[in-house]
Amino acid sequence: MNKLELDMNTIMASTVHDVKNALSLIDDQIRDVMAEVEQASPEGAAYLNRIRLETGRINNDLVHMLGLYRMHHNTFHPSFDDVPVEEVVQDASSRYTESLAALGIELNIEMEDRDCVWYMDPALIESVLANILTNCIRYTKDRVDVQVAERDGGLSIRVIDNGEGYPEKMLNFMGTEDEQGDVNFQTGSTGLGLFFCYQIASLHRNGKQHGTIKLSNDDQGGASFELWLP
Repeated sequence: MNKLELDMNTIMASTVHDVKNALSLIDDQIRDVMAEVEQASPEGAAYLNRIRLETGRINNDLVHMLGLYRMHHNTFHPSFDDVPVEEVVQDASSRYTESLAALGIELNIEMEDRDCVWYMDPALIESVLANILTNCIRYTKDRVDVQVAERDGGLSIRVIDNGEGYPEKMLNFMGTEDEQGDVNFQTGSTGLGLFFCYQIASLHRNGKQHGTIKLSNDDQGGASFELWLP
């Protein structure tokens, strides 16, 4: 690595850190305002919660951008360990406790085995789940389900909402750079989040197998995101 690459890596990390701090301050201030208006105007509190979700989405995108930059420059170093799966799922979902309550969205977590332990980078998998939960809360009607079970010799984590489902084009997403680059400025969909999720899943390997993601529309309506780890 040359000096310029090292400097750019530091600049990227410092910039993301500074913006994340600013977003955290904004989030704290929104929460303070919500506490004052919640009883007088539940609708206003719900609107503020939507703003909080958007600041969270910006935060996630910054983390994704930094992670992808480091992957591209081979400075991204995952930290794998045997970790309790339920703990990772709970840590990701706990970020949205207040927003879920304010927006009237029910979150259900179904664990096939609550004692399940899996080899993964817990921070990375938590960030993947947080990214998907943000989108589910944004588009669902009133419910999000998280289903965790062993399937096909690996660990399956599905996040399902009861919104309108994924657009047809997104159902064929396979995590390639060409697909990631398809920007839709009207919907705000760049594919960056899904591309990041796919890359993180792929880092988890066992022999010739590697993790992957799958998008589908649930039979009963809504979008279904599946993260599969070997």
